[in-house]
Amino acid sequence: MNMYPIQGPLAKQVPLPTVKAVAMGVENNSGPIKATLADGQLCNGTWSSAAPRIGAVTTGSLFSLYGGAVYGSSVTTGIMPGVNKGQAFMTCNRGTTVDAEFYTGSGTASGYGIAKDSAGNVYKMLF
Repeated sequence: MNMYPIQGPLAKQVPLPTVKAVAMGVENNSGPIKATLADGQLCNGTWSSAAPRIGAVTTGSLFSLYGGAVYGSSVTTGIMPGVNKGQAFMTCNRGTTVDAEFYTGSGTASGYGIAKDSAGNVYKMLF
């Protein structure tokens, strides 16, 4: 997956740095995830995705905080058959943490999401 900075210190860099992340075990509902940040930090963590039920965005979620104008799309709530909601969390070797929320199509490894790191960067995620 690619993570593109859309807000924060990295979003001001030219050229825009792209963070590459790899989620393993995508044929399951959870697994390990790893990434290398723009400054070379190595990050490891876990991702998890729920079976499609009701897609709701609550106050305090990354989609509610950064959807719309910052992310570039609106967020719809309600029953979303065939869409899985997931989360990921990584810790990096120099203390940075990365929190992510994403949606994938059922039975696919394709999706989109939003991530935020503890250094103030917000990322658009595409995979």
